[in-house]
Formats: sequence, C-alpha cells, structure tokens
Amino acid sequence: MEKHMSANDIATVVNQTITQYLSESGEQQTKRPCSGKSFTFRSPAITVTGAYCVSQLGDTLLELGATHVLLVADKLVHQLGLVSGCEQSITLAGIGLTLFTEVEGEPDTVIINQGIKVLKQSKADFVVGIGGGSALDAAKGMAVMIDHQGPLADLKIGGIASRKVGLGCIPTTAGTGSETTDITVIQDLEYGIKVPVKGPALVPDFALLDPVLMLGVPDHVTAATGIDTLTHAIEAYVSRETNPLSKAYAYHAIETVIKSLPVAVGCGDDLDMRYEMSIAAYKAGIAFSNAGLGLTHAIAHQIGAQYHIPHGVANAILLPYVMAFNALTCEKGYAELAVAMGIKVESMTQRESCNAVIQMVRSLVQDLGLPNSLTVYNINTGDLPQLAERAMLDICLIGNPRQVTATQIVVLLNRVLANDFPEGYC
Repeated sequence: MEKHMSANDIATVVNQTITQYLSESGEQQTKRPCSGKSFTFRSPAITVTGAYCVSQLGDTLLELGATHVLLVADKLVHQLGLVSGCEQSITLAGIGLTLFTEVEGEPDTVIINQGIKVLKQSKADFVVGIGGGSALDAAKGMAVMIDHQGPLADLKIGGIASRKVGLGCIPTTAGTGSETTDITVIQDLEYGIKVPVKGPALVPDFALLDPVLMLGVPDHVTAATGIDTLTHAIEAYVSRETNPLSKAYAYHAIETVIKSLPVAVGCGDDLDMRYEMSIAAYKAGIAFSNAGLGLTHAIAHQIGAQYHIPHGVANAILLPYVMAFNALTCEKGYAELAVAMGIKVESMTQRESCNAVIQMVRSLVQDLGLPNSLTVYNINTGDLPQLAERAMLDICLIGNPRQVTATQIVVLLNRVLANDFPEGYC
C-alpha cells in the first residue's frame, strides 16, 4: 500500500533539497538552469481606491504610524479646494498637520529646498503629496532629499535606498504614475536640466486613488496626462529591463487607455472613466517603475526643461517617432500590443501589426487634439546636438530596446521638427 507523505515530511524533503543545492559548487549548479528571469518587483505597500476614498486618508496614516504630516500640494489644487478632504481626514484622525502649497509647475531644486526647510521645522514624520505629477514629485523629492547635501546630479545614478520619513501620494490627474514609482524628476536650475532621481526609497508607502479628485480636469490636461500614461506603458512593455509582471501591468494599462481616454477627454465629469484612467496610470507607473522607460522620456526630459514643453505633450509628439525608430529591434513587442489596442490582426503579418500599432498611437494623439510636431515651440536647431548629448546621459535611456547614438537622436529630432514622419521603420 502506498504511503502518503505528511506535510512535515514534504517540508523536510524540500529543505534537504534546497540545502543540498546551495552547498553544491558553481559548476554543479549550472546543471540546473532556469529560464525564468530574475527580478525584484516593487509597488506601494497600501493602495486605496474608489470614489470618496480620500476620507480613508487619516486611517491609512494611523495604520502606518504617522503622528504629524507635511501635506504638499500645488497652488491650484489648494485653491480649488481639493485639499480640504485630506485636511479633514487627517485632523479627525488626531494627526498633526502642516501645509505646503507653494508648488507651481514642475518641481525644481528651489521648491524642494523650501519644502525641506518646512519639513524640518514642522518635525513631521510623514510627507503626503496631493496633486498632479509635479506635486507628487515634489513631495517625493522632499522626503528623500532631506539629508542630502551634495549636487542633485549625484543622486540620479546611485539612487536612494532609504528615507527617514513616511511617504504617501494622492494623484489628482491620471498620468505620471508617480504615486507608484521609484523615481522622481526634478529640474536642476543650476544646470538647466531635468534630473530623474531613482531608488527604492522613492516608492510611496501608500497610494490613494480617488477619481472624484479628477473630475473637471480640463480636456487638454486629461489628454496630455493620458498620453503620458500610454507612453509609460508602451516603453515599459518593450524595455530591455522588462519582466513578466511589468509586461502584464503595461499591457492592461494600454488596453484601458485606448478604451477610456477618448471618453474621459470628451466628458470630464464621467466618474467611471476617471476611475479607469486612474487605474491605468497606476498600472503603467508600476510597470515602468519595475522595467524602466526609453528614448521617448530621455528626449522629453531635455526639451521639456529647455523649452518648457509640458511633459505629456512632449511625449505625445515624440512617441510615434521613437516607436518607428525602435521597431527595427522590437517589432514583435509592438505587434503584441495590437490586440490590446483593438486592432484586428487575423490577416496581418507581424510587421503589419507593428505598423498598425504605431499608426494607432499617431491617430490617437491627433484625435485628442495634441500637437504632433515641435514646430510651434520655436526650437533652435543649433541646440539639437546638446539636447542629444544630454539625452544620452538620461537614466531612462537604459531601458530603450534599440541602441542609439547622439547623431541618431539629432536626426530623429530634425524629423520631428520637419513633421517628417518616416514611411516604415527608420
């Protein structure tokens, strides 16, 4: 009669096998290959979603041990009254509160230093950002840079592994995904560049996604931030650092954006579409936080900093051109996205599916009323070599699926300036 092993017997055998494997030499270990990719995956410890869930902010902070909060918001969000619900929830929970509402536009070293000064004076043990990507990035920058003394550029490669204060994010637009990511982008005014600062400490302890806070966002902002979400997802999907989990998040984010963004742009008070886009931005944020981005963002950071082009708009203009450039090496990856975009691929070759995806992105940008050329921004062609060199140093370039040179970036930017979209891959 066959003897059945108990749970303890099974555990003993498993432990013995692991112990034996770990004690084997490197030569013996190579006889046991695993095709699965090794990766580390990070996301916020707590995610709260749903209409009016901002009322749960105080309880969430108590759960995480907060006693005094620095609430960071941009001026417009504060003026619109979107911060009041947060203030009320924090106060009802018996938690101390200090407001910082000086964020205007994309965060820079000056605003970060101002916020750090207030953070130190208040002795807050938790920083919460509420607003668009600028406010969230500012809050993240304050939380991790409070003890940093050197130049901002010193942080972009080594990253930041730890922080002394808690961190939470509440987005009021669906785009940057900063509420989920291990990155913040800060403009270094001394050098006139945007510096992406990356590290595990930048992943918030919680993200709170309340679509009610996103009602009434102007159509052009909804469109630009929505394309930012799409860019995050597409670049993460084909990144050199992609993994099975990041691809799954990216794929579903793309699927949601294609279905929901056109409706959200045309109907700003549609709560369901706001909810869907908030989830898409969250998924895309997790995807690129764990897989990286690519050439679109590497260039967008440079032209955005020098010519004050809104980040989502820069992505909208650049993404189709970069996809056409990258398609030589990731045709299969782009083709896989056709179904997510609702493209019927039954009779298409892989190349045709890839081209259809790129054209779908171009059409979406146009349908949303976003610019498809840089000509309106009066960019000096003499600046292109320097912009290209800066893009080559951007941390986002690490994930780009195709190797690129500064010369190729200049060629690509000249195409964008001339509104000369390539026929086929370039």
